[in-house]
This record gives sequence, C-alpha cells and structure tokens, in this order.
Amino acid sequence: MDKTVLFWGLIGVLGFAFVLAVQMRVMIALVLRRWLKATRGSVFEQDQMSNRTVMLAARQAPVPDSAEPLVKDAVTEMRKMYPSPLAHLRLARRISIFAPGLILMVIALGRLVWETI
Repeated sequence: MDKTVLFWGLIGVLGFAFVLAVQMRVMIALVLRRWLKATRGSVFEQDQMSNRTVMLAARQAPVPDSAEPLVKDAVTEMRKMYPSPLAHLRLARRISIFAPGLILMVIALGRLVWETI
C-alpha cells in the first residue's frame, strides 16, 4: 500500500473518531442534563449543578461523601436507568482525550519516517 494513502487514511479515521467523540460527549451530556431538569425539578436548572451530576454519574468511582444528597440520589438513579449512555459518555471522553495525540503521532510519523508530507 502506498505510504501516502495509508497516512491520509489514518488521519481521516482519527479525525473522524475525534469529531464523533466530541459530538457524542456534547449530545449525551445535553440529553442527560435535560432529563435531570425535567425529572428533578428546579434544583438542576443551574448548569453547574446538572453538569456536575452528569460528570459524577459518568465516572465509575463511587460518589464522594461531600456531594449533596440530591446529587447522590440523582447519580444513583441515572446510573441505574441509563448505564449504556453513561458508558458511551466514558468511551467518548477517552477517545476525545487520546485522538489528538494519536493524530500528532501520525503526522510526525508521516513527516519523519514515511516522508509523505
């Protein structure tokens, strides 16, 4: 296979994965925040409170004891009702963190080893 085709194919796949992961993070978090606002009332109307709750629910770690009781209850219910979207959110977070580094590595590989750019 031609090195140039391989290089641009890898860049395209990694770029698409990054954009898709960012979109997934935004959309899943938006839907979960709207669910919180619709089911839990005015306490979660504040973006800071709903964002924190979604972030705590997406983590696999136990909820810290310092969290408010309303947040703990919402996180527990969210984990029980929406395990699949929360797993997708965790995956999208990992991909959006690692994809830019992988893109830079492929660019360096293309520049220094394959001499395609």
